[in-house]
Amino acid sequence: MDWWLASFFLGAIFSLFSPIVPDLFVLFLLLLLSILFFYYPFSSKKPNKPLRLSSGLLFGATWMLFNAFNFQQSWQENKIDPVSLAGKSQWVEGEVLSLLSPSTVSNDDIKAKSITKKQLRFNLIVTHINSIKLNKPIKIRLSWKNSNLIVQQGQTVNLKVKIKPAHGLANLGGFNYQTWLNSKRILATGYVVNNKSNQIIVSDTTVRQSLFSEYETKLPDHQLSALLLALGFGSRTELDKELWAVLQTTGTGHLIAISGLHIGLVATGCFFMTMLLIRIFPMHLFSGVNQLQAKNCRYFAIGLSLLTAIAYGYLAGFSLPTVRALVMLCLYWSARLLAIKLTIKRWVLLTLFVITVLEPFSLFTASFWLSVYAVMIIFILDFIINFLFQFY
Repeated sequence: MDWWLASFFLGAIFSLFSPIVPDLFVLFLLLLLSILFFYYPFSSKKPNKPLRLSSGLLFGATWMLFNAFNFQQSWQENKIDPVSLAGKSQWVEGEVLSLLSPSTVSNDDIKAKSITKKQLRFNLIVTHINSIKLNKPIKIRLSWKNSNLIVQQGQTVNLKVKIKPAHGLANLGGFNYQTWLNSKRILATGYVVNNKSNQIIVSDTTVRQSLFSEYETKLPDHQLSALLLALGFGSRTELDKELWAVLQTTGTGHLIAISGLHIGLVATGCFFMTMLLIRIFPMHLFSGVNQLQAKNCRYFAIGLSLLTAIAYGYLAGFSLPTVRALVMLCLYWSARLLAIKLTIKRWVLLTLFVITVLEPFSLFTASFWLSVYAVMIIFILDFIINFLFQFY
C-alpha cells in the first residue's frame, strides 16, 4: 500500500510537467488503463506489483489532469468567451468569500464621505453575469477603491465590475501570479466600478465574519492588536506597514500565518488540558460521571481536541496550510481512536494522498513543497541519527 500511495503522488507530480491538458476521452482511457493495471491478472490472487505501481502513477496523473480539464472548461460550460469580457463593464451577482474588516459606521456615513476609505480586496463566487444565471459558478478576485458599501463574508452582492481572465507576468524566476490564482481556482481578476446601483442583496454574514466583527470591536486600540486578529482569524489586512517591516526584518512573518504549528499547539494544548481536568476532577462524587473513569478517558480528550482544532481551522478560513495540518491530525487521532497501527511513513503518504485528492491544485503552492521538504529532512535526520547510534 505504501508504494502505491507513493506512486500516486509521483504520478500527480509528473502531470504538472504536461504542456497541455488532454481531452476528456484521453483521460477516460488513462483511467480505464489504470484500473486494468490495478486488477491484472484477474484470475490470480497475487497482483502484478509493477503493473499495480504503474496504476498508481496513472491514477495520480489522471486525477490531476481531470481537475485541470474541469477548471479550464469553466468558461465553456457557461458559454462565455472570457476575452470578450475584458475592458467592458459587467454586472455580477455572487457571494463574498473573503473575511473583511467591517466599519464601525453605517453605509450612510460612508456615502457621506465622513470617514477615510481604504481599498478592499476580496474573492467572489459569481452566480449571475448581467442577470444571466451561470451553469457553473466561478470564482473571481476583485479590488474596490473608495467603496460605497460595507461588504462582508457571506453576503450576496450585485456589483458593477470590470474583469479579465486570470493572468500573470511572463518574467522567469519571479512570482507567478497566474499560478497562484490557479491554485486558488480563481478564473478572473478585476475591480469594482463605483455605481449607485451597487447593492447588497442578502445581508446575512457567516458565523466566522460575525465572530470576527464582534472580536474586533472589543480589541484595545493598540498597534499589536492586529496580531491577535491574524493569529485568531488568519486576517492580515489590518497589519500596517511598520509592523510588517518589523516582522520581515526579524524573520517572524511566517509565525502569523496559521499553519500546522498553530493547529498542533491548539490540539495538543486542548488534549493535555482535558486530560488534566479529568484527572483532578472529583468524579467519585457523581455516580453518572464516574463511569467515565471506568472507560478510557483518552477517547473523550481526543475527540474534544479534534473538534477544537477543526473549529480553529474554520476561524482561519480553512486555508491550504490549515487543511494540511487538519488532515494529518485527523488521520493520527483516527488511528488512535480505532487502535490502528499507523507507521510514520504511511501516515505521511496517506496525508499526501488525501491532500492531493481534496486540494489537487495545492501542488502549485510553495508552502506545500516547503512542508514536504521539512518532513523529508526530519525523516532523513532521524534515519541518520538511528544509523549512527547503532555503532555506540
